[in-house]
Amino acid sequence: MGEIEYPDNTAVLELIEGRMGLINVLNEECIRPKGSDSAFVNKVQSVNGDSDVLVKDNFFRDFQFGIKHYAGQVNYDATNFVTKNTDALPVDLAECSKKCSNDLVKALGEKKGADKSGKTQPFSRGRKSGGGIVTNTVLSKFRNQLGDLMRNIGETRTRYIRCIKPNTQKKPKVMEHLSTVDQLRCAGVVAAVTISRSAFPNRLEHEEVLNRFSALVRGFKPEAVDNGEGGMTYQPEVSRLLSDLLPTPTNADGSPGKAPFVAGKTRTYFRAGSLEHLENERVKAFGLYATAIQAQVRGYQSRSTYANWRISSIKVQARFRSHAARRRYNKVRLACITLQCWTRQHEARAEMKKRRENYRATIIQTHWRIVVAMASLKRSREASIKIQAQMRGAIQRPVYRKELAEAIEEAKLENQLKSLQRKLEEAEAKRIDAEKKAAEAAAESAKEKEVVVYRDRPQEAAAPAAPEPTKSAEEETKIVEAPASLPGQLTEQQQILMDESGKMLEYLRKEVFKLRGQNSQLRADFDLLKENNQRLMDANASAGASFAALNQHAKQLNKTNTKLMSELEKYKKAVHKLNLDKVETKEELQMKNASYVAEVQSRLQYQNTMNGIINLVQERCRDVRLVEDVLALYDDCEAKAGVDGEMVDHHTVSPQHNLPPTPDSTANKGAAGMFKSFFGGGY
Repeated sequence: MGEIEYPDNTAVLELIEGRMGLINVLNEECIRPKGSDSAFVNKVQSVNGDSDVLVKDNFFRDFQFGIKHYAGQVNYDATNFVTKNTDALPVDLAECSKKCSNDLVKALGEKKGADKSGKTQPFSRGRKSGGGIVTNTVLSKFRNQLGDLMRNIGETRTRYIRCIKPNTQKKPKVMEHLSTVDQLRCAGVVAAVTISRSAFPNRLEHEEVLNRFSALVRGFKPEAVDNGEGGMTYQPEVSRLLSDLLPTPTNADGSPGKAPFVAGKTRTYFRAGSLEHLENERVKAFGLYATAIQAQVRGYQSRSTYANWRISSIKVQARFRSHAARRRYNKVRLACITLQCWTRQHEARAEMKKRRENYRATIIQTHWRIVVAMASLKRSREASIKIQAQMRGAIQRPVYRKELAEAIEEAKLENQLKSLQRKLEEAEAKRIDAEKKAAEAAAESAKEKEVVVYRDRPQEAAAPAAPEPTKSAEEETKIVEAPASLPGQLTEQQQILMDESGKMLEYLRKEVFKLRGQNSQLRADFDLLKENNQRLMDANASAGASFAALNQHAKQLNKTNTKLMSELEKYKKAVHKLNLDKVETKEELQMKNASYVAEVQSRLQYQNTMNGIINLVQERCRDVRLVEDVLALYDDCEAKAGVDGEMVDHHTVSPQHNLPPTPDSTANKGAAGMFKSFFGGGY
């Protein structure tokens, strides 16, 4: 296997993460007091001038540079690199956030100002006291996080998912082949496929190899072998099977070449082309097996088809032979029937001569039997009329009782309707009286209100006059007290005035108490009148509601009465129709009875005639076969006459044509017709 060359990205990593790489130079530029983006770019170009991956172009500005990555060249604009990498937070803002009551803001402030040792130290340009550079820049944090990520990847089993963008315009159903190939090359897919194809590109489990390719070796039965670790393995069986199928090739000088496969502990690895060769051999072997199976199936189908054709040909031959034999038999049978027919015609003509002799006697008997039957019919008709009269009476009596009960019920309903109308009129009169009483009560209450108003006015006028005696008394006391020279002594005039003022005060006090009592009484009477007025209004409303309910009930009763009257009319019409149907049914029954009697008589006459014919045939005929044929024909006629009689009973009498069937249309029609066709003659 030749050596595979693929691009090495070590120079780019050294340029970015080296001792004097981009990250360290940018961190140092952030710490310098007068660091700038153009100084950062100049320092990178001067320190890493001998690097092949750093791009310097005369057309670049002071803050631009380029790097040749594995995927291609990328140009960078270093504007605000220093400011963004610093990620400085003011000290006062950090202290304020640490004192915040919100736990989230407080935790963010502490995390922002803390260093690796856990001490809170805000970023500041310059150097630490120990001489080390502060390492809380954005690139330093990114490098630490990247290191943690690589350690986690090294400790776990990773799987990469590569996403390929088909086009840069983000449009559906558009494929840019150059861009897609570049992405595959940059993602390492092409190199991985090249490495895989150069060694053992295909691999399968041992069980799958045995299942797929053991059919290529006839009689091969794999068996599991102990692997020495307490388990079972198929590695020896796989090696033995593939050694027969894929022998090791030899070089031109006779030395053995590279083995086309390698059997591992659990999988078998195949070189390029080995698995395709096995698959082709497997397809060829399955093709041979399928051909053998198809040959067996086609042979079975051919044998089945031949057997079916042979059986069909035998059936066709048998059908043809039976048809030829049936034709010969039919010819012989037709000849025999023709001979028998001629013989029977000859004998039947002789018999017909004898029957013509007895025809007149039969007509006489027929007329005599008709007379007897008519007499019997008259007696039967009279008896049936009496029975029908009794039956009609028995049927009409329950109907009469029912109609009588309905008439009584109608009378009750009319009485109830009249009583409800009378109650409605009484309720209307009560409502009118209640309205009159309510109007009178309202008028009386209005008058009483006027009286109360007139009574209240003197009280209001007397109220301000009450203090006048007190004023006069005070004035008198002042007048009396003014000239008084000796305290505690009253003159006679003063004493009289005092007495009069006391009496006036007592009188006025009594009047006030009396007026207060009258006022309270008037208020009580007013409340009582108000309650009576409200009670009358409620009574009026309830009377109106009851009147409306009674009116609605009366309307409902009227509707019910109208409905009952209409139903009664319908019932009367239905009863009248039923009576008409009964009359028609009785007439139809009479007609059917008459037709049935006539049919019975004709049937009896026919049976007697047939019995006479059979007796004559048995007595006078010497040909036993002819007698047997006549008896068989008689039995057929009897059976057919019975069927025709039933059909006549069901179909001859219709609602439109109530005519009795004639004897020729019932039994004689079938029997006589058969005898005429048999004997070949007529009356």
